[in-house]
Amino acid sequence: MMNKIRYIIICLLVFLGSQTGHSQNSESDKIEQLKIAFFTEELDLTSSEAKRFWPVYTEHKNKYDQLRSTKWKSVKSRLDRVENLTEEESKALLKDYMDYKRARVEYREEFVQNLKGVISPKQIMMLKKAEYDFHKKLLKQYQSDKPSKD
Repeated sequence: MMNKIRYIIICLLVFLGSQTGHSQNSESDKIEQLKIAFFTEELDLTSSEAKRFWPVYTEHKNKYDQLRSTKWKSVKSRLDRVENLTEEESKALLKDYMDYKRARVEYREEFVQNLKGVISPKQIMMLKKAEYDFHKKLLKQYQSDKPSKD
């Protein structure tokens, strides 16, 4: 009975996610829907846990995406031409890189603290594993979809 309820919740989440007004057929939307279903199933979330979990997860994801699109983008653009940087520019790049890494750790620690009020410590670790497994499956799918270079 519980699995049937969980299946219905996953289907509803996927359906609601597909009804958003922006580019319903884009790859990122499909991936996001698959991730929601995968995480809900892997974490064995009840409907009340899912209602509390997803807003916390989404807030963290948005903050992390913002960090990546600002600080990491700046670091990455300079990494692409690191061979041509002066010592001073390299020193500034290293500082920015370390600031970015520290911010990532701080965001993750804040995220875990927020999750503690929503799901159990075991589920938090199951989330970490689910994130790893999901990315591994995504990469495997991407690699299998790439044409071979014979």
